[in-house]
Amino acid sequence: MKTNRSSSVIRNTFLALVSTVVFAGLANAQGSAYKGQFTLPFEAKWGNATLPAGDYTFTLDSAALPAMVRIETTDRYIGLVIAQDTNASHASKGNELIVTRSGGYARISALHLATLATDFEYATPKAERQVLASAPKLIQSLPIHNGK
Repeated sequence: MKTNRSSSVIRNTFLALVSTVVFAGLANAQGSAYKGQFTLPFEAKWGNATLPAGDYTFTLDSAALPAMVRIETTDRYIGLVIAQDTNASHASKGNELIVTRSGGYARISALHLATLATDFEYATPKAERQVLASAPKLIQSLPIHNGK
């Protein structure tokens, strides 16, 4: 059991490093599809990254899958999040993050970019699904501002 856990940690670390290198190469080669800013008034998880309350910037590499988002604060890199799915969306809504709050947790479940007419959806890790499924949910949207 310990061996499986160690292998999983090593594999996930390796995949994160490879994704970061690939993302950096793609970002330099192609530019970005969208850059934005948002403020979290509370702690939330986005993918495997835990984001404390504060101001953030992000860069979306491409509107096509695998759509990778690089998250940063003014002084450090936070993480790389990959969308699980994309859907066409209505441009009538503004650019926003969709946050699902349940069981004392807040998780960013979608990134709606009216500018690109696309919704990017993010999966909840398997370990959290049961807790979130059994508790009431509050869905909240946070505005995104165009990046500088």
